[in-house]
Amino acid sequence: MSIPNLLSLIRIFSVVPIIILFIYDFYFLSLIVFIFAALTDFFDGYLARKLNLESNLGSLLDLLADKILISSLLIWFVFSFDDFLIFISSFFIILREILVSSIRIHFLSTNLNLDEIKPNSLGKVKTSSQMVAIAMVLISPYMSSQFFLAASLFLFSSAILSQVSLYNYYSSWIKK
Repeated sequence: MSIPNLLSLIRIFSVVPIIILFIYDFYFLSLIVFIFAALTDFFDGYLARKLNLESNLGSLLDLLADKILISSLLIWFVFSFDDFLIFISSFFIILREILVSSIRIHFLSTNLNLDEIKPNSLGKVKTSSQMVAIAMVLISPYMSSQFFLAASLFLFSSAILSQVSLYNYYSSWIKK
């Protein structure tokens, strides 16, 4: 197994320790594991390009790892925090991920090349904003209620960005 694919798998399996650490009030350690997992998102692609290890499997595994990490934590947040902004943000972010995955599957079934439907820079900004928002929520028990509100609002803004990204993807893909 290549190093980039291994990093994607680490991102997938990091969800469980993040949640367990948080449940047992190890908020800072939970955040550290999450930051490590989030950084693997950058390094798997960087190493794949640098070491000439890019593959269709690696691209799909990277996308899957992002969706599992983010969606799992958002679903867990909905059950852990009694907050409408977290609920509505999580709903729209996960909805977007399902729709984009469905669009990708549709276009792959029409024999479109995977290179033609790779994420663009707006998708990368969207993912980064979601990861920052999740990190803020993870550390929020150490902070004030105003910080939690700011984290919830930042998550909501990333949900809006995810909808803009969905529209952008759909618009660019429909032209193909």
